[in-house]
Amino acid sequence: MARKKWIVTIWLVSVAATLIFSAFDWFKTNEHVALWLEAVALVFIFGLDYVNRLDDSEKHAQQHKETLEQLELLGQHVEAAKKQADSSSESLRLLKVQGQEQQLRELWRSLLILDEIRVQIRFWVNLFDENRWNAVNEASKIMPVDSSAVFNQAARHSNELWNKVRETFRMVTNADYQLSRYYAQQNPAYRLPSFLEAAKGNLKDAEPKLTEIVGAFTAFEGAERNRHRQ
Repeated sequence: MARKKWIVTIWLVSVAATLIFSAFDWFKTNEHVALWLEAVALVFIFGLDYVNRLDDSEKHAQQHKETLEQLELLGQHVEAAKKQADSSSESLRLLKVQGQEQQLRELWRSLLILDEIRVQIRFWVNLFDENRWNAVNEASKIMPVDSSAVFNQAARHSNELWNKVRETFRMVTNADYQLSRYYAQQNPAYRLPSFLEAAKGNLKDAEPKLTEIVGAFTAFEGAERNRHRQ
């Protein structure tokens, strides 16, 4: 802006000098001096204009540089945001994988519990079928203490399956109680057959239901394993 003021000032001075040159006779008789002074003024004006253009060019170059720096900084922010998003996505993926692995472990645990119950039921049903219930002197516990894990897994899938598990486990629990009452009497002659008949009925009714439950849990485990592989 200062250079522009100088150009205006020199232009005004040049105009004033022209008027002065035309007003005095000496300048009229020595026109070459006036022309020389005007030429110097014009050269100075053009020089200032050139310098002013250079200054504008430098300003534009500086603005361009600042714009590039801002774009580079913006690009860094975008890259950092992208990395953060990728990190969050990876964390979610790991959480999903961990959840699937935990679900598989719970299903495997439930299947082991169901298999254990089924083995115990088959053992007692065979004793009843072969009339060998007095071959043992005490009742073994059919229902394991950690059977609640099966309820939790059944509830994840459907109310119908949960109700079926509850009904089946009630039969097995009743059979445990009846067998414990039967074998609580040390002398076989005084043992009450009614407890034995009730336990036999509960276990025979529970066996096919338990087979259905195991089949449902096996299908769930296979589906969960396939999903985990994807």
